[in-house]
Amino acid sequence: MSPLELFSDYTYRQALIGTVTVGAAAGAIGPLVFVRRQSLLADAIAHSALPGLLGAFLVAVTLGLDGRNVPMLMIGSLISASLAVFVIYTVIDKLPIKVDAAMAATLTTFFASGMLLMQYISRRPLPGKAGIQDYLLGNASTLTQSDVNSILVAGGGTVLVLSLVHRVHATITSDLSFARVAGLPIKVVDVIAFFSLIVITVIGVKVVGVVLMVSVIIAPAVAARQFVHRLIPFIVLCAVIGAITAAVGCYLSIAFGAPTGPCIVVMHALTASAALIWKKVSRA
Repeated sequence: MSPLELFSDYTYRQALIGTVTVGAAAGAIGPLVFVRRQSLLADAIAHSALPGLLGAFLVAVTLGLDGRNVPMLMIGSLISASLAVFVIYTVIDKLPIKVDAAMAATLTTFFASGMLLMQYISRRPLPGKAGIQDYLLGNASTLTQSDVNSILVAGGGTVLVLSLVHRVHATITSDLSFARVAGLPIKVVDVIAFFSLIVITVIGVKVVGVVLMVSVIIAPAVAARQFVHRLIPFIVLCAVIGAITAAVGCYLSIAFGAPTGPCIVVMHALTASAALIWKKVSRA
C-alpha cells in the first residue's frame, strides 16, 4: 500500500487523523512530563486506565447501551486513573514508601485488575466485545468517526487549556520558589496539568494501547530536547515530531498488518536515537 492509498481510503484516513491527533497532543504535553520528571506517573496513569475502561464497557453492556461508547469509556478511564493517582499519593503520605515504589505497586495492581476484567469479558457472550484486546497494544484501523471526533475534541481542548496556562506552568516548572512568592496558583495549574495528562493518555489508549502510551508522551521530548531548550519551541517541536512519527507508524501498521502501538513506538525510538546520536556527533 502506498501512502497515497492511505489518504484515499476512508477507513485508513480515519485511522491517520486519529493517530496524528494523538501523536501531536501527546507530544505537546510531553515536555511538561519530561521537565518535571513524571514519566513513571504517566506510565502509571496509562496502565491504571485499563480497569476503568473495561469496567465502563461492562456497565454500558449491562445497561443495554453500546459498550464502545467513547464518552463512557473515557469517563471510566478517567475515574480509574484518578483513583490510581489518589492511591499513589495517599500511600506516599501515610506510609514509609518511596514514590517510585508506590507508583510501581499501584501500576501493577490496577493493570492486573484490568487484565482480569479483560479475561472475564473475553469468556462471556457480551455484545461488542470483539477486539477488546486492542486496548493493550492499540489498533488505529478500528477507529470510528465517533472515536476520531472524541479524540479531536478532547485532544484539541486539552492542548488549548494548557496553552492558556503555559506561562504560569513554565514559571512553576523553572522556579517553584519564585512562583510561591509571586502568589501564582500552583495547585490549580498542577491539577490542570494532571487532568490534561490523564485525558491525553486516555484518548491515546485505543491508538497506542495502555502498555506503550508513555513512550508516545516521552519519546518526542527526548528527541526535541537535543535541538531546543526554550519551552514554547520545545512544545511545538515535540508536537510536530509526535504527529509525523505517529503518521509513519500508522502507515507501517496498516501496510504490514501489525499493531499500531508497537509500530509508532519503534518509530519514536528510532527518532529519539537519531537525535541523541546527532547531538553526540555534533559535540565531537
